Amino acid sequence: MDGLQKISGCDSPNRAADIIFVHGLDGDACTTWHPKDRPDAFWPAWLGEDIPAVGVWSLGYAVSASAWKGHTMPLADRATNILDWLELDGIGCRPVMFICHSLGGLLVKQVLRHAGDFGNPAWKAVATQTKAVVFLSTPHSGADLASWVQYIGGLLRATVSVEELEAHHPRLRELNLW
Repeated sequence: MDGLQKISGCDSPNRAADIIFVHGLDGDACTTWHPKDRPDAFWPAWLGEDIPAVGVWSLGYAVSASAWKGHTMPLADRATNILDWLELDGIGCRPVMFICHSLGGLLVKQVLRHAGDFGNPAWKAVATQTKAVVFLSTPHSGADLASWVQYIGGLLRATVSVEELEAHHPRLRELNLW
């Protein structure tokens, strides 16, 4: 399911902060955050139980490594799409923290860059209110595996997301320097 999924405390107008989990390539808003076959061990729900004064969200968006599974948006387009979702759910009115896995970390960096650069006050608030970003296995400069996939791309039909993950890709170098 695409969009922000409410996990815990998201409807409380008095919540102290918002924590947003962002999955990576071939992930989703739920299964990325629990061990296989153990949905009861869902990290975001545990966090909500431990810290009831915050809103805990999980972001879902379509991103597949192989075009055989469907197509994906380029990183820059996906970032503006997500900023619209954040605005609709009032994210940016209080402190925000992102917890990101893999490509999700690159996506959040692009979200924050757009939020600061595009002149939309609601988006700017997301950048201003972001107090922390946790990166889990984020390939800040790209991934050698993605470069390898490019060579056999005819077989796998790599998506734009994999192409953008290529090691030392100019967009990732520029975003990393930012």
